[in-house]
Amino acid sequence: MKDFIAEGLVAIVKFIFEWLLWSFVLFNLGRITLLVCTLGRYPRGDALERDVNRIALVGLLALVCLWSAIAIYNNLRPAQQPY
Repeated sequence: MKDFIAEGLVAIVKFIFEWLLWSFVLFNLGRITLLVCTLGRYPRGDALERDVNRIALVGLLALVCLWSAIAIYNNLRPAQQPY
């Protein structure tokens, strides 16, 4: 019985975390990215409701591109000399 309750709680926490990450963080990051790239033309109106997963995917891609740019920048800098 304890295993069943523990698995249920883990599933609920996982669902909330995934929903929060995908639907809130990545969606808003993708929305901001698309608004900047299209000069405020997309996504608006019905497109916000219709293309939720596509907008979140753009947010994920923007996050990966930002992370990659930071990683490349940090690897291209010359190493600092110790004192």
